[in-house]
Amino acid sequence: MIDIYTHMLPRTANSKQQFVDAAKHLVSQGVKAVATTLNDNETNTSLSLYVKEASQTLKDNHIPLTIVEGTEVLANRTFAESYQRRGAMLASNEKYIVLTIPKQEEADCLKQLVYEIQLNKIVPIISEPERHPYFLEHKNALYKFVKKGAIVQLSSDSVIGKNGKHAKKAAMQFIEHNLAHVIASGASLDNYKQHSLRQAYDVITKEKGAETAQLLMQNAEAAFNGQGIQTLPPERIKKTKFLGIF
Repeated sequence: MIDIYTHMLPRTANSKQQFVDAAKHLVSQGVKAVATTLNDNETNTSLSLYVKEASQTLKDNHIPLTIVEGTEVLANRTFAESYQRRGAMLASNEKYIVLTIPKQEEADCLKQLVYEIQLNKIVPIISEPERHPYFLEHKNALYKFVKKGAIVQLSSDSVIGKNGKHAKKAAMQFIEHNLAHVIASGASLDNYKQHSLRQAYDVITKEKGAETAQLLMQNAEAAFNGQGIQTLPPERIKKTKFLGIF
């Protein structure tokens, strides 16, 4: 398995052993590679240094886990408005960019941002819409983004029900209607023992079939390697009629 969205980097000498323990745990779960990101207030230069040090730690401890840099931005109105200026910098060596949407933001600010990102030949990955109030209320809004080429990443915790019944229901609806393409954990050094990616694939296999689970796993690997992922024609989510009467 490959986990394309984590926060696994040790920042201090004291956290290095925790990182080693976390890496061993992920390997025991069947994870062979992870992409990791930093907080918004840290720089890409810092990320490169942290990843280099983490890779050396893995090598020194003979842990068969690959760790690489991920690209994540907080997709709020401030970033959306400034992207045209910053976009060229992001476009230089990235294939995918993960968009984390603050819960207080609606989807309106995403429309132009997604368009600008795609103009720079980067594929936007909308992260965890099944947990966002707007997409829970307006599920077909996600259809419009997917129809225009955006990729959707669900939280493995949502798939197994850890994020609540509404998030799980939405996650399963998105999968069923071809509105989700990748599953990732969002795991950090603080919660790595609850890493749920394997469990999520087991749930998807049971509820949606082994073929669907395999496609999601293949897409994670493709995204990790900067390759194109396989998408199926998106479908609108029809509103359920109450007792079939209305």
